[in-house]
Amino acid sequence: MGDFERWNTHFSTTVTVELFGLDLHLAQDPSSHNLGTTVWDSSIVLAKYLEKNAKRGELARHKVKGKRTLELGSGMGLGGMAAAMLGSEVVLTDVASVVPLLQRNYENNLSPAALQGSDLQWLNQVGKLTVQELDWAEPKHYAAVQPPYDFVLAADCVYHEQLVEDLLRTLLAVTDAKSMVLVANELRSDSVHGRFMEICEPHFTIKKLSAKGMHPARGLLVSALQPGGIAAGSPTD
Repeated sequence: MGDFERWNTHFSTTVTVELFGLDLHLAQDPSSHNLGTTVWDSSIVLAKYLEKNAKRGELARHKVKGKRTLELGSGMGLGGMAAAMLGSEVVLTDVASVVPLLQRNYENNLSPAALQGSDLQWLNQVGKLTVQELDWAEPKHYAAVQPPYDFVLAADCVYHEQLVEDLLRTLLAVTDAKSMVLVANELRSDSVHGRFMEICEPHFTIKKLSAKGMHPARGLLVSALQPGGIAAGSPTD
């Protein structure tokens, strides 16, 4: 995979991540050439960030519950599942080749059948999840996900300069003035990250958030983007 090193072994077909006291068992395909079929570090950081802030601030459970969340480039769906566990109504999206495995992970972990019999009291508050195809390079897909959304999540979606324009176009299509976008990313290329920030600045206010304590790896960033304004803040651990 070159620069795109996965956090877990290439031979692993299942990754277990604990969130809110529940073990999520995420199926993955480490032999695939598609980058979306594996659990990446940034998705763990994004999910843990939502968990960490579930009791306070703009992402507190009582503020997220019932709101609409769209996850872009969901991969194995961890970030969106964390939002659903806060009570949000979530749409998990990715390109067509990733959707079957993404659907499988939803069904195996947070579908009504998967949750049946669990003794965790809050599980009856899990928001509805659906899985849908969304290719950033296909504007016809934007309307199909029925925007705008209150929250938009993107984990490890900023990794190739040729894709950042499509990502920005998608973000603009699925948000409105009240939306919040959370972007978690591993800093692999200063030029790619810089280009993404550059093209976002005219459209979003950008605040860098700390990912410290949510994953042992360094160079993992979480940013909050809200429509309007100029970038603010500075990189954190």
